[in-house]
Amino acid sequence: MKNLLEETYIVFDTETTGLDPKSGDQMIEIGAVKIQNGKVIDRFDELINPQRPLDPKIVEVTNITDEMLKDKPTEEEVLKHFIAWIKDDILVAHNANFDLSFLKMAYFKYHLGNLNQDCVDTLELSRYLEPYEKYHNLTVLMKRYEIVWDEEKHHRADYDAEGTSLIFLEMLKRLERRNIKTLDQLKKIPKILANKRV
Repeated sequence: MKNLLEETYIVFDTETTGLDPKSGDQMIEIGAVKIQNGKVIDRFDELINPQRPLDPKIVEVTNITDEMLKDKPTEEEVLKHFIAWIKDDILVAHNANFDLSFLKMAYFKYHLGNLNQDCVDTLELSRYLEPYEKYHNLTVLMKRYEIVWDEEKHHRADYDAEGTSLIFLEMLKRLERRNIKTLDQLKKIPKILANKRV
């Protein structure tokens, strides 16, 4: 059986037009890295044309502009590329329920079936590893794990996915030191699998 570091993971992040996919908000970027044996082996990053102007607040947060998106593919086209790229690998995201809500809505809108893959939430994993710490956002975790982080590039999906992958690899090392060495053991940690929460 493989140990945790030998598994293949898709660490991903999304940028969106707003906070609620049920009200019509959608993805404008999917960024991801594929990691195996503790190393990045592939990358995915695609911008999405939402076919409507962005809210100025979203532009301010993400630095993504209407001009950048005008010639990009649709959400459906990008999602189909992403599904083909991720295959059946386990997903990883920080505060995963947010990103999953947009992915699941897109699967539904474009009749692409259901997103049933396991998705490890690094937010909950951080709370498990450091239960006495108050904060578990990406910026705090970068400092905690002494990872170089450019706050100016934060809130772009590709950069955040890369940063989350570095955090996740550090977390896997800490799990192994606690004798949690396999994917089956990892999945038994409460709340870790965002896609399996009741």
